[in-house]
Amino acid sequence: MACLLSKNSFASQYPAVIKAGDYFPDIPLSGSLSSNDEKYLGLLGRKAFSLSDIRAKVLWIEVFSIYCAICQKQATKFNRLYELVQKDDFISRNMKMIGIGTGNNNKEVAHFRKYYDVMFPLIADPDFKVHEALKKARTPLVILLDKRSGPYKILTILDPARPTETLIEDIRTELHKIKPVH
Repeated sequence: MACLLSKNSFASQYPAVIKAGDYFPDIPLSGSLSSNDEKYLGLLGRKAFSLSDIRAKVLWIEVFSIYCAICQKQATKFNRLYELVQKDDFISRNMKMIGIGTGNNNKEVAHFRKYYDVMFPLIADPDFKVHEALKKARTPLVILLDKRSGPYKILTILDPARPTETLIEDIRTELHKIKPVH
């Protein structure tokens, strides 16, 4: 699976496979979540769950592969983003962050999380279900998903190459557009 260097370079070389406004299915997920992850996502005691079970109006989803060099480099940036989200009352009340390791099993995802000290929940997608639902999009892919109704709608595809502070502003802008709880 090739890595996406930036949204702009990707867009200029390949046709768009997914875009804002596309719908995303309520995909069944499973994995080894810590008790803190379960609490953060509102999934206490569940080993199998789907996106609809996660308690959030909006999901920030990073689709990654542990074998993607860009994904590895961005782990520190996304940890910083998670910290900033947790300090921002408006964003943290309305959005949760998850990573989905496409083509990666639980052991690989656990290793990635430990090695890069990833602070937000990571979920394995060993059978490429998420990858297929996203029309085989390249990694890394970062989307904001509106969970307030079904089917879920992709609000935007964020450029993972942008600075962390810019990503926070991009998220805030998207959240204000949909008028979630302040």
